[in-house]
Amino acid sequence: MNDPFVYVGTWTIKPGKLEDAKRFLTEHSAFIEEREPRMIAFHVYFDEEGSKASVVQVHPDSASMELHMQVIADHMDEAFEIIDTILSEQYYGPMSQSLSETLAQWETPGVAVTKMPVHEAGFTRTNAAA
Repeated sequence: MNDPFVYVGTWTIKPGKLEDAKRFLTEHSAFIEEREPRMIAFHVYFDEEGSKASVVQVHPDSASMELHMQVIADHMDEAFEIIDTILSEQYYGPMSQSLSETLAQWETPGVAVTKMPVHEAGFTRTNAAA
């Protein structure tokens, strides 16, 4: 069984761009859902002030994250029209050398990056009881 791969990224939203951010992220989420059938979860959260956002992605394995990076490559310029400052990036689960190299290209100097490659225990429910 492959180990899951989880990405969490947090950033500030450019002043005056909250409504643009909401629109872009809603459209971006639908775009990803349509093109990445293996992704388990993709969620965006805002703080109460609407000045920060986080994305939480759950992939079945690092190959799914590699595909994600390919799918979004042409949309990153639009993302940076709303993103002001990247605050942190967190990677959980083992990643291939290829994914590690791809992610390194996007890492911003001075931004906290956490890498936790060893998945020790846990489970994923895809059909949890209501």
